[in-house]
Amino acid sequence: MYGFTRVKALRGELKRSEIRGTTRFQLTTKEFVQQRHSHTYRIALENILGMTECDESFAKHADSLPTAGLYGGLPPGAKIYKIVATAVHLVLPSGVVEQEAVCFYTRLSTPFANQMESLLTNSL
Repeated sequence: MYGFTRVKALRGELKRSEIRGTTRFQLTTKEFVQQRHSHTYRIALENILGMTECDESFAKHADSLPTAGLYGGLPPGAKIYKIVATAVHLVLPSGVVEQEAVCFYTRLSTPFANQMESLLTNSL
């Protein structure tokens, strides 16, 4: 229906899954997964150094941000977050690319961000 590629074997127990527009977000006890079309970003929670809410002005610098929709701006209840990670796995149809020392920008709903923050805090 949405045309997402299948994510092979999510690591950990699925805690939350959201679909907004052309983007799917999944959160497990071990990783954060974001999918847009044929691009899948996988970030192990153990690789996340920090997560912080950002101002809308960061959107122009962020290739990883999902589109905001037809009318621009953020969807209701979504904010921009910067995730700093030691490694991100980008899964493409041509293969997997590992990127190191990444600042990943994304739009998350408040409940999703709160649950992710809780998992990050509890994993320390």
